[in-house]
Amino acid sequence: MESSGPGPWPGGTPPVPSAAPTPPAPASDGARMPWRVFQEVKALRAEVRALRAEREEAKGRLDKLYEVVHGLRADRTTELESAHHETSQAYSALRDRIIGHCRTAAEAAAEQPHHRAEAHVRLCAALFRTVLGEHPAAEEDWHRTAAGVLGAQVPLGPVTDLHRHTAELRARIAELGGVHRWNFELRLGHVPDLRLHEVWPRSDDREPLSLCVAPAYQVVGRPPHVRPLVHTVIGRV
Repeated sequence: MESSGPGPWPGGTPPVPSAAPTPPAPASDGARMPWRVFQEVKALRAEVRALRAEREEAKGRLDKLYEVVHGLRADRTTELESAHHETSQAYSALRDRIIGHCRTAAEAAAEQPHHRAEAHVRLCAALFRTVLGEHPAAEEDWHRTAAGVLGAQVPLGPVTDLHRHTAELRARIAELGGVHRWNFELRLGHVPDLRLHEVWPRSDDREPLSLCVAPAYQVVGRPPHVRPLVHTVIGRV
């Protein structure tokens, strides 16, 4: 058996080769992150500022549009109010003509003044209900209504002009727009309020309401342009 003797290296131990220098580690993503985040935050802030500027500009344009719309509405409201005032005056004139026409027919229907007056107010109320509340298509509706109050033997007389003017008035009102109504409503049993009612000339305004003779001309949401013509306690005419 061969024994190992001392080797060729002094001391018998070969030298350990020195390790090669370790290259520096590349910068990690963590090291670059703060700079990247800063750039993204900066870009987002710039974007937010731009969006705020656009929003303020859009708000300014919207405010101007609102001003224009409000101005147009105000102009339209004033124009519409003026037009309804004009047609309401035409209604008042037509109302007086119908009342006058009814008076002639009522005088032929009764001998006693009291009966003539009662026939007059009843005939007016019935005709206004027919020609304004029901929108008759022909003159015959006027005569049919009158016959129901005065009797078939009492003529109402010619109503061609009244019928035509009533139809023209309704057509004018329809063209104006807005929610118009002929208001026949009354709180029966209450005494008239002279701010809200026009009392029939021979009625006692201290007595309770009993009949709407002619309706109010009213645009919904507004005070009446023409108050209703009312009667109190039918029989005291």
